[in-house]
Amino acid sequence: MPHVLTLPRAHTPPLPESGFWTLDNLDFLQHAHWQDRAQAEHNEVWLQPIAYLLLRNAAGHIWCYQRTGGDARLDGRCSCGVGGHVDLADAEPPFYHNPIDSSSCPSDMPYRPISPLNPLATLRHTLLRELTEELGAHEADVRDLCFQGLIYEGLSAVGRVHLGVMFTAQWLPAQVPQPVAGESLLGLGFRPAIDIANNQKFELWSRMAAQCML
Repeated sequence: MPHVLTLPRAHTPPLPESGFWTLDNLDFLQHAHWQDRAQAEHNEVWLQPIAYLLLRNAAGHIWCYQRTGGDARLDGRCSCGVGGHVDLADAEPPFYHNPIDSSSCPSDMPYRPISPLNPLATLRHTLLRELTEELGAHEADVRDLCFQGLIYEGLSAVGRVHLGVMFTAQWLPAQVPQPVAGESLLGLGFRPAIDIANNQKFELWSRMAAQCML
């Protein structure tokens, strides 16, 4: 399994039961570590930051899609967030080979510490990678990539181990984004935020993200 960015729950900003909230910076991610994803998925001591990007057109509408395969927990659900886990490969090369130090980590949880980390640059790498993998898009296809805030829901076992780090960007090409063949995604085009915020066909994260765009 790949190593992904994880954050000790004790070092996260105060978490609501469920919701989106704005934040001035990403400094809290200085406490993050690289960790095997399979281990982090079932340990609520850790949160996995998920880079989550809303693509908006010139009218401010948000691009949406439906999942048509992959994770059975999400199959058939609609979403407006492009992104995913922050992989070790998204960090700059100096962060790859830090020595293992378990002094501040639970003894049963191997990890790779990060020092220092540029959170904004690392998450930007994640989002640009995901845009290429999922949509075949490139950096020149978007502008005004901007950090907006955090998304969390503690209502499910899956939600309690993930933390959405939400960004927005404007989509520049005239053509609507289309998922890459084989990505198990069906493009639904751009939709007004109001059409997403209260639509139960959309994942909870997407509804919370759209709500803050109203």
